[in-house]
Amino acid sequence: MSELNPVEDAFFLARQAISDRDLNLVGYELLYRRNQSALTADVQDHLQASARVYATALLDLGVGQLGSGLPVSINVPQFWLEQDELFPTVTSKVILEVLEQVKPTQQVIESLQRLRRKGYTIALDDFVLTEGNQALIQCAQWIKLDTHDYSRDDLEKTVQQLKAYPVKLVAEKIESWQEYRDLEAMGFDYFQGYFLSRPRVFKGHQTNSNQKVLLDLLQQLYKDDMNVEELVDTIVKDPGMTYRLLRHINSAGYMFKKEINSIHQAVVLLGQERLRSMVSLLLWSKSPYRTSSQLPTILVRAKACEELARFYELDQIQSCFTVGVLSNLHLALGMEAEQMAKLLKLEPAIADGLKGKGVAGEILQLVIAYEQGDWDTMEHSNWYKPEVNTCFMDAILWADTVVDQMGS
Repeated sequence: MSELNPVEDAFFLARQAISDRDLNLVGYELLYRRNQSALTADVQDHLQASARVYATALLDLGVGQLGSGLPVSINVPQFWLEQDELFPTVTSKVILEVLEQVKPTQQVIESLQRLRRKGYTIALDDFVLTEGNQALIQCAQWIKLDTHDYSRDDLEKTVQQLKAYPVKLVAEKIESWQEYRDLEAMGFDYFQGYFLSRPRVFKGHQTNSNQKVLLDLLQQLYKDDMNVEELVDTIVKDPGMTYRLLRHINSAGYMFKKEINSIHQAVVLLGQERLRSMVSLLLWSKSPYRTSSQLPTILVRAKACEELARFYELDQIQSCFTVGVLSNLHLALGMEAEQMAKLLKLEPAIADGLKGKGVAGEILQLVIAYEQGDWDTMEHSNWYKPEVNTCFMDAILWADTVVDQMGS
């Protein structure tokens, strides 16, 4: 199979988190579309080309990379299911989502059975239970429901009917934490949607001492007249921050000839922008509002902003990373983004970037469109061209590394 060429194949790949009832990651849905400018008039040729790009992405990029070691879910139309030889035997977890338009013909049922034997997990996407499609349930391990397509009573009834089968029920397109709580109580097993990008506020929570130190430190880092001695005094109040800071600056990425063991020296060498990013991520890691589903998204967003700035050889590389981090940091603070911006007294360029203004803001909007699979917005961005697809893949790899380091 030919090597993947993001320019010639001109495709978009993004992913959306799928979480369990404890909000731990269980996988990602792979969002995909070919660039409009690359589409052909022949529908069948288009489907075959899409299958080639999908297979190449899975083989060349690897399921492990796309899913950060977790299962990856992809949509498959009837045309593909009728040619199951397109799909190789897999050793990693791949979930094939059978689209709602697929008819449960004998050919499709037999194909799904063969795919399960090859190691694939079968999911039924936007499933609506009818007498005619019950045969599909016998082939499935997951059933995904668009909860907005049902009234509450109908949804509860459908969930109870499907609970009779040995399948995991996935609620899709969840937009708020209240929706998540209602669907969890209803009996869903897995959850997917933009609710994870919204603040999750708990009443009565007190900021702990470590968080207070980090928040004080972040406020100092956003002062125009930042004082290094004050920063050092604040850092040493948090032994965890001191340890991580020294471990970070002595990592292979910096390659200093001598080990750095002075906090003052580390602060000077790292600089204001890098310290802002480090403290932001540490603040998130200590937050009671966090979920494991959010950190990869925060990291990928920040790094993708940085990689895009680097691709275009902009001067604002670190600023773009900072805007990417801060665009989601309010989740760790349990507050709205506007409240956080006011608290930190952000410099105008960063504040404007968080509002989608200026170069950093436009790049942030492109990255958010990528996260949400909003391909039309991506294609209309001044900062999008097929060559930058690699920026997003590089960001995913980097985020995996950081998550591993933060867990150690």
